[in-house]
Amino acid sequence: MPKISVDLSAEELARVNAHAQKLGMSTRSLAKHLLVTEADRARFLDAARTALPTALEAVKDAPEGMR
Repeated sequence: MPKISVDLSAEELARVNAHAQKLGMSTRSLAKHLLVTEADRARFLDAARTALPTALEAVKDAPEGMR
């Protein structure tokens, strides 16, 4: 499986390790979770931006309270 290397200062790594420990996760699991979550969030937002004009067009004639 491919790996990603990230350069962190000693202080940054200490903060990340402490946060991961507080969450009961390994630093590696936390890093994977954050990377995948952010990529999924960006993909969702892109899809929502694409769908919004279509959704607004579909309800443009609906009464105000039903839009």
